[in-house]
Amino acid sequence: MQPIVKTDFTFDYRQLIIEHNQIEIPEDYSYDQNQVAITSFDGKNVLVDNKFNEDYKRIPEVDLNLMNEWFKNTYVAEVIKKINEKYNTTKWRFMKLTPERRAYSYHKDETKRLHIPLLTNNECFFIIEKQLYEMNQPGVMYEMDTTQHHTALNLGWTDRIHMVGAFSE
Repeated sequence: MQPIVKTDFTFDYRQLIIEHNQIEIPEDYSYDQNQVAITSFDGKNVLVDNKFNEDYKRIPEVDLNLMNEWFKNTYVAEVIKKINEKYNTTKWRFMKLTPERRAYSYHKDETKRLHIPLLTNNECFFIIEKQLYEMNQPGVMYEMDTTQHHTALNLGWTDRIHMVGAFSE
């Protein structure tokens, strides 16, 4: 199986971007300013601890499944509900790479991920097991095998924002 597979799901990425941009993130730099939790363990915490500190890492992914209050009754919630008709998902986030923060560490995740590119450019790539891949169609959902070594890169001059959820088969 390919490490990235395009699914049949497509969503209104413009509406998802609008809802992303309405989030008021406090400028508290103990939190990652480029990740917003859509689901969490308590349904209240939209902030993701900076650099995934040890407390956050100890929360099992399966427990990060309650829709945060900010997103209840929104298009974001509708999208996740639709996806959950087919997939068993948890740990939904908006993840942003900027021209200033261009990459994530090269790592493996516990489970695979679903990605919906919302804002992207032709200089955004994934590296999976040292192979280069693209996922640049806004609104299209992709399955990605993040149990393999991987990272994301934004080598362009505009932001890259994806809506990302964990899933188990």
